Amino acid sequence: MRFNVKSVIVFLLVMLTLLMPSTVLLAFGQNSQSTTNFVQSKYEVIKTIRSLRFDFPYTASNNDRTHPLVYTFVKPISESWILNVDNNVSYATRPDAKTVIKLQEPAPSEKFIEIAMYGDSVSNRFWAAVNTREAGYIRLYDKNGIDGWSATQPIIIGYDSNQGLSISSGAKVLVDRLSVNGFTLGSIEVYGKDDPNSPPNTYSGNISFEALWGKPADSPIYYLPLVMLVGVGGVLIGLLVFKKRDKIEAR
Repeated sequence: MRFNVKSVIVFLLVMLTLLMPSTVLLAFGQNSQSTTNFVQSKYEVIKTIRSLRFDFPYTASNNDRTHPLVYTFVKPISESWILNVDNNVSYATRPDAKTVIKLQEPAPSEKFIEIAMYGDSVSNRFWAAVNTREAGYIRLYDKNGIDGWSATQPIIIGYDSNQGLSISSGAKVLVDRLSVNGFTLGSIEVYGKDDPNSPPNTYSGNISFEALWGKPADSPIYYLPLVMLVGVGGVLIGLLVFKKRDKIEAR
């Protein structure tokens, strides 16, 4: 049997491109479930061993501070963690239109991390704050313009027991290795209004959250690209060996 190695390589690369997303989705789907941890509605939560992803609708930014939309982790994350936040909502044309995201420790702890993204495209205002029992509420960062936030870059919030708290706009580190004496991620709250009677802040889009914790290598998804590449490499080696044998036999 004769093989056209170049054609086979092209075919395998195309199959790798097509199959990888579906395989990842399948692996996610096996761990996904609808959750009842939301205060107002049920939304799909995609889970793996060491990661979790969900989306809040734009209406979360239209809730007031006394009635936020909340996701509560079934098992609070006490180890090192990273939270990626993609803000894809469209804001009303008002300078005070904003989205506030609060990361809280489980009750009765008073400790929380809070960030705010304003919808004014001119100012791009962004601020970050921390509340602890010992120090109270402290605004760590409050900037406009290029030092604010960008809709094209995710906000990254991370905590590590050795490195402390860090917050990045995706292009720039805004808070760097701040000691907060531990932080167990228990819930995520989203709201936007300071007053229930205020007009809506947003009118379309969503806010995506992706939490990762512990060692990424503990997740089976971490090994998926490597497994597929090894498999494809094995097939290619086999085809080359068969082609070499065909040449020898032809002689």
